[in-house]
Amino acid sequence: MTMSMFLIAAAAAAMSPSVPANIDVAEANWNAYPRLVTENLAVPNGEMVGRVQRLMQRDQCEFEGQSARRFSIDVNYAVELDPQGNATRILVQDVGCRPLELMVGRIASDIVARGFVRTTPPSETTLYANTINFNLR
Repeated sequence: MTMSMFLIAAAAAAMSPSVPANIDVAEANWNAYPRLVTENLAVPNGEMVGRVQRLMQRDQCEFEGQSARRFSIDVNYAVELDPQGNATRILVQDVGCRPLELMVGRIASDIVARGFVRTTPPSETTLYANTINFNLR
């Protein structure tokens, strides 16, 4: 890697918002948080829906009224943003399926790390929520 390529890569990394290393699973009043605004993203994509389907096929996760052939599952998450726009905490709704909760946490982390958050950084650290709907019909 040339020195100029290294400096460009270092500058890009420095401009990326930071993301916390851990993801917390919790119960919360998700509607009480302001909405996290993001770019118009293809989330979930077909690969993500396929992963949920495989979790259900393998009996790793069960959702009342849902089957591996037909489902609609909402998972809430919240990102705590500081005044610099960095994520200081990520919360994921406890849906009783740890692999799905972790996947949603990684998706939320990726949204922040890639700079897809469009919520204006708050004047004080604030939690913002959103929902991902995984569905197969």
